[in-house]
Amino acid sequence: MRELCRIDGVIEGESAFKDGPALWVDGKEIAHLEGERSIDVRLTRAQIRARRADLRADPRVILRSASSDWITVEFADQRDEAFVRELTEIAAAAHRRSDGGPGRLPPTGADLARRKHFH
Repeated sequence: MRELCRIDGVIEGESAFKDGPALWVDGKEIAHLEGERSIDVRLTRAQIRARRADLRADPRVILRSASSDWITVEFADQRDEAFVRELTEIAAAAHRRSDGGPGRLPPTGADLARRKHFH
């Protein structure tokens, strides 16, 4: 997670979907760990659609329903970790402000509690 926080615009905060840390860009959660060796990445439907054949063919990737922005990626070694970074960079770029301005911070307190309750 520390390495992924070095991606432009990525800020670590608490996950709205589970207990534990998550990565945020412009107030939107883009990734969180799903155990010791897997991570959920909010790639966006458009990015998933553009890469569907490659993602479907990769045994590290678990696709969700066609309406989901999220994929799960399993990782075991440095090559897998590089793949996770690549996908997280794509997710971050998809969620950064288009004007290059500073993004919104991850939610905290009551705002985070509201989001957790919603999910």
